[in-house]
Amino acid sequence: MEFKKITISLPKTLYKQGINLVNKGLFSNFSDLVRSGIRTEFKEIEPIIKDFDEQMIYNGKELIAGVQQSMNEAKAGKGKILKSDKEIDNYLKTL
Repeated sequence: MEFKKITISLPKTLYKQGINLVNKGLFSNFSDLVRSGIRTEFKEIEPIIKDFDEQMIYNGKELIAGVQQSMNEAKAGKGKILKSDKEIDNYLKTL
C-alpha cells in the first residue's frame, strides 16, 4: 500500500484525546488513529454518496443539451431577464 504524507491541524484538546488513546494501546500511533477515523467516516457517508449519485438529475450530455436549448430560447426572445437577486429569488420560488 502506498502512503501519502500530509499535515493536519487539530485543536489541542482533540490532539490530547488522540494521544491518550494511543498511549492506552487502542491505536499503534497517531497516524493509525487518523486513518481509522477517516475509514469510519467514509463507511458512514458511503450510503449518502451512493444516494446522491443515483439521484443526479443530469449527466454531462443532458446538461450541455439543456444549456444549449436555453441559449437558443434566449436568442429567440423566449427568455426572461432577471435583473436582481430578489427577482431571481422570486422567480425560483414560483418553480
